[in-house]
Amino acid sequence: MATLTSASTRPSARTASHWIAAVTSVVLASSVSSCSAPSADVTDAYAFLDDAMDRCGTGDDLRLPPSYLSGVPAEDSPDASYVYDVAVTTIAYTARGTRDDLARAKTLAASLVSLQQSDPDADGRLRNAYACTAPSGGEHGSLTDATSTGNMAWAGLALLQVHAAEDDPATLEAAVRLGTWIHTVTADDRGAGGYTGGLGDDGDPVLWKSSEHNIDVAAFFLMLAQATGDPVWGTRAASALAVVTSLQDPSTGHFWVGTETDGETTNTDDYVPEDVQAWASLVLPGDDASRALDWATENLLVGDDGQRGATVGDGADPSGTVWLEGTAHLACGLRVRDLERDAALAEELLGTVTSAQADGPDGTPRGIPAATQDGTAGGDSTIYDALHTGTTAWFVLAAQGSNPFSDDDRT
Repeated sequence: MATLTSASTRPSARTASHWIAAVTSVVLASSVSSCSAPSADVTDAYAFLDDAMDRCGTGDDLRLPPSYLSGVPAEDSPDASYVYDVAVTTIAYTARGTRDDLARAKTLAASLVSLQQSDPDADGRLRNAYACTAPSGGEHGSLTDATSTGNMAWAGLALLQVHAAEDDPATLEAAVRLGTWIHTVTADDRGAGGYTGGLGDDGDPVLWKSSEHNIDVAAFFLMLAQATGDPVWGTRAASALAVVTSLQDPSTGHFWVGTETDGETTNTDDYVPEDVQAWASLVLPGDDASRALDWATENLLVGDDGQRGATVGDGADPSGTVWLEGTAHLACGLRVRDLERDAALAEELLGTVTSAQADGPDGTPRGIPAATQDGTAGGDSTIYDALHTGTTAWFVLAAQGSNPFSDDDRT
């Protein structure tokens, strides 16, 4: 049974305000680690991202990279681009930051801006997925009417990191519109506050709160506060952080997946997700978030010593399939934390990812599959043994020790 979040574990408004100063000093001062994976693996991974992007246009053509270039999802929807994958790919380009990388990042950002401007509701949102050629085709091209809060925050993070690298006013304006949509539509004062899940395909509000979404929103709003100089975004980030910290289990240190639809009751019946633990460690400062990363490395790794990887979460994938994207999340968290004890495990996890790096069936450069085999994941989602832009982007971020929630190294 789910249990009501205890008042003793829910941060007060005063506590949340202190988080802002602490998180800002950690997240926005984050820098690239000196560690790096073998350069050939990283170069090949970027070549894969280039190839994916160029399948839907070339040069300055507005376009998005398809999310999957092999396997079941590519067979079913070869041109589908999920906004989350587009965002992580954009951030990966800003992380390495060559001239060509930044040109590609600007093109992707311009494509997101174009889609936002052409949205039929004209309220600042994006949709969760598009046809990869939609930005250059003069049509909106959305593949779903749903808009998830976390996806909007990731798009905003990508736009702001392009703005930090290129000083592009259009991307900043678009990011502010995304942030305004998130706050206007999903801000919620039930329980610890924070933000709900967004809007479903039917346009109805998604009333539960996700730890993952609120981590994304906190990082995005902190970056908006820095980029705009407007302190209201810091206050809003505090609300997102408050709900995240209220969802940390005091005994284990891990973060629960979120709340029930009442916006207050902690969902302890569902699985405990890997991504929340790794991402919290990249956004929240101090020992509490570090405990979550340690919990994940102690409880969510499967496989033999020397070749281990992450599952989607505790109770999410009983088959033992290695989720390679999640493995890259953990490697990134360890690289950015950069304690002496982290180096060996980070190298092992990156080795697991690179061992899966492979040419596609049609000569696609070496990308990373999302998982080692098709299988069920948390909730009603599925993971695939399919070349995936999102996983490949997380790999290059982890390999370079670059925190996707920080734009410090892009300025």
